[in-house]
Amino acid sequence: MLPLYLSIEGLYSYQSKQEIDFTALTAAGLFGIFGKVGSGKSTILEAITFALFANTNRLNSNNRAYNMMNLNSNQLRIEFHFIGKENKKYAFEASWRRNSKQFEKVTTPVRKAYVFESDEKIPLESTDAETILGISYKNFNRTVIVPQGQFKEFLELKGAERSGMMKELFNLDHYDLFYKVASLSKETELKLQNISGAVQTLEDYTEESIAELLLQLENEQLKLQEVTNTHQQLDQQHQKLLEVQQIHKEIAIQKQAFTQLSAEQGTIENLKKQILLFQKVDRIFKHALDNLADLQTEEFQLTQDFARTKHQLNAVHTALLTANSAYKIVEQDFNQLDNKRIAVEDMRNIVHILKLQVDIKKEAERLANGQIVLQGVDQQILNKQTLVQEKQQEITNLKASRVASSLLMTINDWYSKQEQYIKTQHDLEADLKIKQKDYQDIILQFEKESLTPTSWREKLTQDEKSASILLERIQSDENKIQVKQQLANFSHALTAGEACPLCGSEHHPHIMQTEDVSEQLVKLKSEKTHLQETILQIQQRQQRFIQLDANLITLQRDIDKSVEKLNTLTIEFNHHLTQFTWTNFQHNDRTSFDQWKLQAESIEQACTLAESTLAAIQKELDDLKIKKEKYSNGLNSIALTKSTLEGRSSIHEQLIKRLKLSEFEQFEISEIEILITQSLQSIDHIEQEYSRLLNEINQFNISIASLSTTSNTLETQLKNKQSKITLQQKLLEELLQQHDFVSLDAVKEILKQQYDLEKEELRIKRFEEHFAIVKANLVQLEQKINQEAVDISQITKISQDLQLAKEAKEMLIGQLQSLKDQILISKKRYAEKVELQIAFDKLALRNKNLSILSNLFKGNGFVDYISTQYLEDLCHIANHRFERLTRGHLKLIINSENDFEVMDHLNGGKSRSVRTLSGGQFFQASLCLALALAESTRSLNQNEKNFFFIDEGFGTQDTESVNLIFETLNALHKENRIVGIISHVDELQERIPVSVKIVKDEDLGSLILHDF
Repeated sequence: MLPLYLSIEGLYSYQSKQEIDFTALTAAGLFGIFGKVGSGKSTILEAITFALFANTNRLNSNNRAYNMMNLNSNQLRIEFHFIGKENKKYAFEASWRRNSKQFEKVTTPVRKAYVFESDEKIPLESTDAETILGISYKNFNRTVIVPQGQFKEFLELKGAERSGMMKELFNLDHYDLFYKVASLSKETELKLQNISGAVQTLEDYTEESIAELLLQLENEQLKLQEVTNTHQQLDQQHQKLLEVQQIHKEIAIQKQAFTQLSAEQGTIENLKKQILLFQKVDRIFKHALDNLADLQTEEFQLTQDFARTKHQLNAVHTALLTANSAYKIVEQDFNQLDNKRIAVEDMRNIVHILKLQVDIKKEAERLANGQIVLQGVDQQILNKQTLVQEKQQEITNLKASRVASSLLMTINDWYSKQEQYIKTQHDLEADLKIKQKDYQDIILQFEKESLTPTSWREKLTQDEKSASILLERIQSDENKIQVKQQLANFSHALTAGEACPLCGSEHHPHIMQTEDVSEQLVKLKSEKTHLQETILQIQQRQQRFIQLDANLITLQRDIDKSVEKLNTLTIEFNHHLTQFTWTNFQHNDRTSFDQWKLQAESIEQACTLAESTLAAIQKELDDLKIKKEKYSNGLNSIALTKSTLEGRSSIHEQLIKRLKLSEFEQFEISEIEILITQSLQSIDHIEQEYSRLLNEINQFNISIASLSTTSNTLETQLKNKQSKITLQQKLLEELLQQHDFVSLDAVKEILKQQYDLEKEELRIKRFEEHFAIVKANLVQLEQKINQEAVDISQITKISQDLQLAKEAKEMLIGQLQSLKDQILISKKRYAEKVELQIAFDKLALRNKNLSILSNLFKGNGFVDYISTQYLEDLCHIANHRFERLTRGHLKLIINSENDFEVMDHLNGGKSRSVRTLSGGQFFQASLCLALALAESTRSLNQNEKNFFFIDEGFGTQDTESVNLIFETLNALHKENRIVGIISHVDELQERIPVSVKIVKDEDLGSLILHDF
């Protein structure tokens, strides 16, 4: 993994958003993060691990989200970018918010993961960083980021824990082959059972049984050949007899057909004669007769058209006479229409005048009434003006006794602020008592378990560590006993001449003798269970006291803040008392002020009421003035309307031409309007009738002219048709005489016969052809039958013999096919049997080998052996640096229990425990192992560069050792290794090429400052 960018907001001491651009830091190969103790340096590593794994070393999952969030922040957000496997860029984010209503409640943390593709963030389905980094959270803290206090953890791990770590880091699980071998063995045994069952079902299929079937097949084939020859001979004889029999049948059929055709021959000859006569008459008379019929039809149609036209012409003459009589009567009324139209216009003007007179009367009445109303409004205006003057004098008197509102508000604010100070002081004192009581309750909980807030963590940690050491020792003893037990099983299974499943040797000169360890195993398991329960109880107590400790710190901080607020409030309250300067009142009693305030408010209310009353009266006065102006304008409008109506009435009187207005003054307007409507209807009727009769007369004249022309034309055409009919009749008489026909009726009778000439001629032709063919076939068949010398009476016997031969042949064919099928199946089953036997032999051998491998891979012996090899390689790599740092004095080695020891060259090369190393030497050994471990796991991340972070000081090293360490760290840059160091020692900053500094501000929290 290679970090690129980190932003932190609201995490522990980080209030506002802080960012680190790792690209400039990692480019130097070695960089540092410096700051004072408690400034927030280690929080950077915790932010990275939480973003990746949702886990931290500092807190457990109990209320962790609340405890991680800065108390002055409402949200927590972490964003981390890095280069992961296959050199891809990834981003992990974590965030949650504080509940706006309940300070102690926070939302559930939300984590998101992305991969960058062409600078675009693509969301990942899973936020599990282990799939990207190929390493768990615990081992990430051992090989990539080493938090404070855990730098030496790998060196101190027990054999079993370190083996488990090695299995995960180097993927040694694929060497744990016991379960795979067991699965394969089970699978092989199942296959052996299946094949054995299949072979048993094929026992009857042998080479001998197949040879017997082949011999039987050969005999059956010879029998079939004999029967086939006999069948062929009989079949030939039978076919010959069938052919002769068929010829006799054909002769009989042809003779019957010849007889039928001979009987039809006379009918066909008569038909030929009739058709010839019909064709002659049709050719001579058909056209002339058709022409005569057409002429007679046309003559009949012309006669009917001529009679119909004559009838229509007479009817039109009669209608014309009637229309002329009616036209003369209507013409007299039509000539008087102008006088009637003038009378209608006069009546319309009279109606207008009468309507205008009604409107003029109404406007005169409105004008008189309006003048009376206007006089009343004038009187109301005088009364309101008097009331306004009286109210203005009353308001002047009230304002003279008014109190200044600014003074009233100033004094009232002082008393209100004093009351607020007293209430706040009371609330703070009550809250302080509650928090002090809670603080003492937590102290009592510590004291009940003989612990103190300062020493409980060290005490419980020591108890857990002691129990864990004892548990590891018991686990180690249990593993050793189990190995001895397994070896005993191996030794008991050894047989002379057979290969050992472990070493492969066939000679066993010294077989191990062991004792029964079952009771020891039961006792160790019981002790292990008891210790595990003890450790769980200690861990539960640790979690409870972690929460109590956090609550105690929070309460102490809250108590200090409450005391500080009370002191500040007392100072502000004393200053407030010095601002009271009103001698008419007392600062500790506001009764006299409240009475004075009520009197001032009463005057103010009276003044306000008088002003509102004055405003209302003034508004009423203004409304009356507006009303007066409105009424005056209305009266002027009425007078103008009346004058306009009188002018329009005079104009209508001048437009009357014939009638007199006085004659209609007694009429109602509706009666006059009815007279107008009736007059207009009469005018319209006369005009319409006049136009209608005039149009009818014109149409009748046109029709008479048209019908006269048509009648003359039809008469001429009728005479021409009659002449043509006479000529056609003469032509037919001449044809009758010329061709010796008696009359036209006889000719017509012949033509009435309907012949389909084409069909009848085809019928005659086919009859003649068929007759000739039948006659020729009959002669040919009689000649052929005379040439054949066969006894047709033998056909029945030959048929029976042929059927028997056929049945015998089919039976032999069926038997032969059945034998072939049996032989084919037998060969196939025998081949399957051979294949199954070969497979059975192979599986039996495989099962034997798997049994040997299963015995070899029982337990974790093989995996532990591989883990030991990896651990020795790791130790070898670490010694390259460790021997240089210790000037060749010390060397790391692995003992028989996979624990680290040191070989001391200054003491004859003897080995001793790593726990005997000094603090500085232990740090050097831990550093070398951590670098070797990170280097060995480099291929896991598949990156060009890999990153290693150390949260550890160098205070235990002398100057020369520090120089060697930094020389080693600088050399890592050439190996594409990047190392980051977190330290509170400012002197180290001079040795680091680039770095960032963490400072903690009391108001702003932790801040990140860059030195590049």
